[in-house]
Amino acid sequence: MLVSIIRQAFLAAYFFLTLCALCYTMGRVQLLNVPWPLYTHFYAMMAPFQNYITHNVELVAEGQTHAGTWERIDMVPYFPHSRGEYAIRSRLSSFSDKKRYYRVIAKKLIVLEAERGRPYTHVRLQWHKWKKHKDGFYGNYREDLIQKTTITTVQAP
Repeated sequence: MLVSIIRQAFLAAYFFLTLCALCYTMGRVQLLNVPWPLYTHFYAMMAPFQNYITHNVELVAEGQTHAGTWERIDMVPYFPHSRGEYAIRSRLSSFSDKKRYYRVIAKKLIVLEAERGRPYTHVRLQWHKWKKHKDGFYGNYREDLIQKTTITTVQAP
Protein backbone atom coordinates (compact mmCIF):
# COMPACT_ATOMS: atom_id res chain seq x y z
CA MET A 1 0.00 0.00 0.00
CA LEU A 2 2.78 2.46 0.92
CA VAL A 3 4.65 1.67 -2.31
CA SER A 4 1.51 2.41 -4.32
CA ILE A 5 1.05 5.78 -2.58
CA ILE A 6 4.69 6.73 -3.23
CA ARG A 7 4.37 5.64 -6.87
CA GLN A 8 1.19 7.71 -7.30
CA ALA A 9 2.81 10.75 -5.65
CA PHE A 10 5.86 10.43 -7.90
CA LEU A 11 3.66 10.26 -11.03
CA ALA A 12 1.57 13.23 -9.87
CA ALA A 13 4.71 15.31 -9.27
CA TYR A 14 6.15 14.24 -12.63
CA PHE A 15 2.98 15.22 -14.52
CA PHE A 16 2.67 18.47 -12.57
CA LEU A 17 6.26 19.51 -13.38
CA THR A 18 5.76 18.52 -17.02
CA LEU A 19 2.63 20.72 -17.10
CA CYS A 20 4.62 23.57 -15.51
CA ALA A 21 7.33 23.24 -18.15
CA LEU A 22 4.74 23.16 -20.95
CA CYS A 23 3.08 26.34 -19.60
CA TYR A 24 6.47 28.05 -19.42
CA THR A 25 7.42 26.87 -22.92
CA MET A 26 4.19 27.97 -24.56
CA GLY A 27 3.42 31.14 -22.57
CA ARG A 28 6.51 32.01 -20.53
CA VAL A 29 4.42 31.68 -17.37
CA GLN A 30 5.84 30.04 -14.26
CA LEU A 31 3.10 28.27 -12.31
CA LEU A 32 2.83 28.62 -8.55
CA ASN A 33 6.36 29.95 -8.16
CA VAL A 34 7.89 26.52 -8.69
CA PRO A 35 11.67 27.00 -8.37
CA TRP A 36 13.55 27.10 -11.67
CA PRO A 37 15.88 24.17 -10.88
CA LEU A 38 12.81 21.91 -10.86
CA TYR A 39 11.87 23.17 -14.34
CA THR A 40 15.16 22.51 -16.12
CA HIS A 41 14.76 18.81 -16.90
CA PHE A 42 11.13 19.14 -17.86
CA TYR A 43 11.76 22.30 -19.87
CA ALA A 44 14.45 20.45 -21.85
CA MET A 45 11.83 17.84 -22.77
CA MET A 46 9.82 20.64 -24.39
CA ALA A 47 12.57 21.37 -26.95
CA PRO A 48 10.39 20.64 -30.00
CA PHE A 49 7.99 23.39 -28.89
CA GLN A 50 10.48 26.02 -27.74
CA ASN A 51 11.07 27.71 -31.08
CA TYR A 52 8.06 26.68 -33.12
CA ILE A 53 7.16 29.24 -35.75
CA THR A 54 4.35 29.27 -38.30
CA HIS A 55 6.47 30.32 -41.27
CA ASN A 56 9.57 29.22 -43.19
CA VAL A 57 12.52 31.50 -43.87
CA GLU A 58 15.34 31.03 -46.36
CA LEU A 59 18.35 33.09 -47.44
CA VAL A 60 18.17 33.59 -51.21
CA ALA A 61 20.89 35.03 -53.46
CA GLU A 62 20.02 36.58 -56.80
CA GLY A 63 22.24 37.93 -59.53
CA GLN A 64 21.30 40.68 -61.95
CA THR A 65 22.21 39.92 -65.55
CA HIS A 66 23.45 42.52 -68.04
CA ALA A 67 19.90 42.53 -69.45
CA GLY A 68 18.63 43.73 -66.06
CA THR A 69 16.75 40.59 -64.98
CA TRP A 70 17.32 38.89 -61.63
CA GLU A 71 18.20 35.17 -61.52
CA ARG A 72 18.32 32.99 -58.45
CA ILE A 73 21.82 31.78 -57.60
CA ASP A 74 22.11 28.16 -56.53
CA MET A 75 23.71 28.24 -53.08
CA VAL A 76 24.34 24.47 -52.85
CA PRO A 77 27.92 24.69 -54.22
CA TYR A 78 28.75 27.30 -51.57
CA PHE A 79 26.80 25.80 -48.65
CA PRO A 80 26.86 22.04 -49.39
CA HIS A 81 24.81 21.06 -46.37
CA SER A 82 21.32 19.84 -45.60
CA ARG A 83 18.57 22.45 -45.65
CA GLY A 84 18.52 22.60 -41.84
CA GLU A 85 22.25 23.20 -41.53
CA TYR A 86 22.11 25.74 -44.37
CA ALA A 87 19.38 27.59 -42.47
CA ILE A 88 21.50 27.72 -39.32
CA ARG A 89 24.74 28.69 -41.09
CA SER A 90 23.08 31.33 -43.27
CA ARG A 91 21.80 33.17 -40.17
CA LEU A 92 25.42 33.93 -39.17
CA SER A 93 24.53 33.52 -35.51
CA SER A 94 28.11 33.86 -34.30
CA PHE A 95 28.56 37.35 -35.78
CA SER A 96 27.28 40.56 -34.23
CA ASP A 97 27.67 42.69 -37.38
CA LYS A 98 25.77 40.42 -39.74
CA LYS A 99 25.18 43.05 -42.46
CA ARG A 100 28.94 43.39 -43.02
CA TYR A 101 29.35 39.64 -43.46
CA TYR A 102 26.36 39.37 -45.78
CA ARG A 103 28.08 41.99 -47.97
CA VAL A 104 31.23 39.85 -47.93
CA ILE A 105 29.19 36.83 -49.02
CA ALA A 106 27.53 38.80 -51.83
CA LYS A 107 30.90 40.12 -53.07
CA LYS A 108 32.35 36.60 -53.09
CA LEU A 109 29.31 35.33 -54.97
CA ILE A 110 29.91 37.87 -57.74
CA VAL A 111 33.47 36.61 -58.19
CA LEU A 112 32.66 32.90 -57.86
CA GLU A 113 29.67 33.08 -60.20
CA ALA A 114 31.75 34.95 -62.81
CA GLU A 115 34.34 32.16 -62.62
CA ARG A 116 31.53 29.67 -63.31
CA GLY A 117 30.53 31.59 -66.43
CA ARG A 118 27.67 33.62 -64.97
CA PRO A 119 28.80 37.23 -64.76
CA TYR A 120 26.36 39.44 -62.85
CA THR A 121 26.27 43.22 -62.55
CA HIS A 122 24.80 43.02 -59.04
CA VAL A 123 24.17 40.36 -56.43
CA ARG A 124 21.57 40.74 -53.72
CA LEU A 125 20.80 38.65 -50.68
CA GLN A 126 17.25 38.43 -49.45
CA TRP A 127 15.28 36.66 -46.77
CA HIS A 128 12.25 34.92 -48.22
CA LYS A 129 9.51 34.22 -45.68
CA TRP A 130 6.30 32.25 -46.30
CA LYS A 131 3.67 30.34 -44.33
CA LYS A 132 4.33 26.70 -43.52
CA HIS A 133 2.32 24.12 -45.42
CA LYS A 134 1.31 20.52 -44.73
CA ASP A 135 2.97 19.44 -47.99
CA GLY A 136 6.46 20.30 -46.80
CA PHE A 137 8.97 23.12 -46.66
CA TYR A 138 8.23 24.52 -50.12
CA GLY A 139 4.48 23.75 -50.09
CA ASN A 140 3.50 27.44 -49.94
CA TYR A 141 6.55 28.79 -51.75
CA ARG A 142 4.76 30.83 -54.40
CA GLU A 143 5.64 34.30 -55.61
CA ASP A 144 2.36 35.76 -54.35
CA LEU A 145 2.85 34.30 -50.84
CA ILE A 146 6.53 35.19 -50.27
CA GLN A 147 7.53 38.18 -48.18
CA LYS A 148 10.96 39.34 -49.39
CA THR A 149 13.36 41.41 -47.31
CA THR A 150 16.58 42.58 -48.97
CA ILE A 151 19.63 42.31 -46.72
CA THR A 152 22.23 43.74 -49.07
CA THR A 153 22.92 44.45 -52.73
CA VAL A 154 26.45 44.77 -54.10
CA GLN A 155 27.70 45.83 -57.49
CA ALA A 156 30.32 43.94 -59.48
CA PRO A 157 33.77 45.58 -59.45
